[in-house]
Amino acid sequence: ELIELQCDDGLRGKFRITTPLQFWSSLAASGTFPALVSGVLHITSLFGSTYACEQLFSKMKTTKSKTRSELSDQRLTDVLLLSSTKIKPNLDDLCGRYQHQSLH
Repeated sequence: ELIELQCDDGLRGKFRITTPLQFWSSLAASGTFPALVSGVLHITSLFGSTYACEQLFSKMKTTKSKTRSELSDQRLTDVLLLSSTKIKPNLDDLCGRYQHQSLH
């Protein structure tokens, strides 16, 4: 399959003008080169999950430093969950729900 892919001028041109993700997604959708596409998807998924794990360990190391070593496991889990999520809170809405203390 690799040799056939390399010899196909049309696919070579498509590879040059698209991103790797678009190229391999189009091959997966068309059903051509199934063994090659399966191998590529397997290898690329390894890098994505490795990156996510490394990023999380880096955040954990920063959070649980010598100066903050007293964090409980549950609190560390909560901090890591908050720091790794892509959900952005609507702070205006959250603040509007509570009554603020007025200054006297």
